[in-house]
Amino acid sequence: MGNEEEKNGAAQGTEQGSESIEALLKQILEADKKEVKYAKRAAFFMMGLCGIFLVAALIVVPKVVETLGHVNKAVIAAGETLESADEALQNINTMSGSITDTSEQMNAMLTENAQSLTDAVEKMNSIDFVGLNKAIQDLQDAVGPFADFMNRFSR
Repeated sequence: MGNEEEKNGAAQGTEQGSESIEALLKQILEADKKEVKYAKRAAFFMMGLCGIFLVAALIVVPKVVETLGHVNKAVIAAGETLESADEALQNINTMSGSITDTSEQMNAMLTENAQSLTDAVEKMNSIDFVGLNKAIQDLQDAVGPFADFMNRFSR
């Protein structure tokens, strides 16, 4: 009888062992099902995000490329404007140097000719304009009748 009891105990132990294994396998199966469900949700969520990023890229990238083109054109135009401004400043510097040279030459000419100009003004002041006017009038009085006489013969 001892053997039978051992066999019955072993059989019960085996049954209990298989029941506990079955219970564990069921728990593992349920946990795997939950993991698969969450993995599917995560995959759908990631696909949605990828779709959103793709649509955003299709909308935003052409605008960014267009904006960068405009920025490039603006930078080129600004560079050309700066070059023009630089040329204008160089021309102004050249012109101011020319004006300075001209004014220095005028000063030198006035300095060199100051005495001659002073002498000329003094000589003009020393002219007796009253006497000159009287001499011109006397000459006109003397030559006037002769001019009238000559005019009568030339007509």
